[in-house]
Amino acid sequence: MLTQDWLMVISPLLPEGDLYPWHIASASTLSVLAISYLSLSLWRPYRSNPNQYHLWVNRLGYLIILSLLCSGWFLWAGVYVVVMQPLHFYGVWLLLLYLLVHGWIYFIQYGKRVLFALLPSHIEKQGALILASVCILGFLLFTSTRYSADTLEVASLSPSEFIDIDGHGDETHWTRAPVYTIETHGGANFNDGRSTIRIQALANQYESYFLIRWTDPSMSTNHLPLLKTKAGWKIQQNGFYQFDERTFYEDKLAVMLSRSCSSGADNTTYLGHRPLEGKPPNWHGKGFHASMDGQIRDLWHWKAVRTNDMYQADDNFFGPPALVQQGQRRYTAGYQPDGKESGAYVMNWQWYTPETVIPKRLPDKDNVHLNVLPWFGSTPYHKKKDMFVPGSKLSSILYRSNRFEGDRADVRARGSWDSGIWTLELVRKHNTGSLHDVPLESGTCMWFSAFDHAQVAHTRHIRPAILRYPL
Repeated sequence: MLTQDWLMVISPLLPEGDLYPWHIASASTLSVLAISYLSLSLWRPYRSNPNQYHLWVNRLGYLIILSLLCSGWFLWAGVYVVVMQPLHFYGVWLLLLYLLVHGWIYFIQYGKRVLFALLPSHIEKQGALILASVCILGFLLFTSTRYSADTLEVASLSPSEFIDIDGHGDETHWTRAPVYTIETHGGANFNDGRSTIRIQALANQYESYFLIRWTDPSMSTNHLPLLKTKAGWKIQQNGFYQFDERTFYEDKLAVMLSRSCSSGADNTTYLGHRPLEGKPPNWHGKGFHASMDGQIRDLWHWKAVRTNDMYQADDNFFGPPALVQQGQRRYTAGYQPDGKESGAYVMNWQWYTPETVIPKRLPDKDNVHLNVLPWFGSTPYHKKKDMFVPGSKLSSILYRSNRFEGDRADVRARGSWDSGIWTLELVRKHNTGSLHDVPLESGTCMWFSAFDHAQVAHTRHIRPAILRYPL
């Protein structure tokens, strides 16, 4: 559902909520069951004489289940994603086809009696022992894989060594930091939905520095521009009304940090149209982010238009689902910004409608071309001052001041794009003292997601990177 919009029609038939643990648990159990079946077949082969139809259908089933298990575990490990992601997707549909062609002939022959044949009336001791062993081994495999993480080594940086947060990463200090590579998938607009992300980390006694590079075929800084029409100003959008813009939006990168390391976004992803009981549905049908276990997950959200010229990343967090506000059109559940003392960006329109809007401010003549409109380089909108002709464009982003101040300003960042690669440098104190931030220390886990001019349709990976600082 996350990457194939045409499948949204069957979304009401599917389960909702925190599905990653269930997916990994079922994969673990099915893997143990498949290995047990193979071992038992080699040790004590079952002799039968199926007709040619059942023979080839069964062979097809073995091949499909094997491809599903192999591709799933490769995706879990983040290996050969370019091949395994489509193989896993189409394998699910082939499995449904197999169940249909395998079961329909039995149902024709035996009717509803076939359901009783699937459920034995009694289980012998040996069968019960095998069943219990499969469950125990499946649970052990699930536990070991659910909390598995790859190590992201952090190299030492002396206090006298300087790193300029300029988005170039050309300091020689970076050469001694190991490169950690993640193959992410499932994002909108990327080539085949995939982006390769490479991370390096340095730290002195006060701060941690991160150099992140990821593949992106285009530099996108066209964020919901205002277009002048004969009827007035209109927001250029192709999904923003449903909060799922994928055309007129900026590139972004999100980094999540957590004290725990559970695979699949650390239990912060709740999939479906209305996955949180007692809370509003989401407009795009994909789900929410929230933390339901009382622990805060830190979130750094770098935005190519809204925060890059601030030399910052937006410091946010995943917490418990927020209270529903009266008249609130977009409910974001646990995704919330850290507090701030001042500074921010706002949208350059007074009231949003899909048809026309009235800008808050008009740019001075020297600032018309800017992607972000400065407050002191613009004037309040007045119809008599609006001399723009139809076809003209304005920035939709208005800076109240140059940058965030306070808790929301903890992460300094700057990015630049060149030849299909974004380069982003970030730095933050090891421990900010904020209740909404996770300390940077050995054992902290990180996840990375890239956005290619998309509002919410980002890439993803399953296993986190776990930080290891030098002693």
